[in-house]
Amino acid sequence: MRAARFYDRGDIRVDEINEPIVKAGQVGIDVAWCGICGTDLHEFLDGPIFCPSAEHPNPITGEVPPVTLGHEISGVVNL
Repeated sequence: MRAARFYDRGDIRVDEINEPIVKAGQVGIDVAWCGICGTDLHEFLDGPIFCPSAEHPNPITGEVPPVTLGHEISGVVNL
């Protein structure tokens, strides 16, 4: 699947990635539309703000760039 991925300030790429595996206690969404929001724009222009960086991984998940953007979605929930 294709995903907009944040690498660093001014560096967002559309990458081909594996579809996430839905685990117990989670739901999957067949995305119909996904947009960017102001937060994504600020990450691109001024970030990283909320996105982790190589120097500062996410304190809970340990995630480092690239991270998939896009939280404004619509689609069909798969149970």
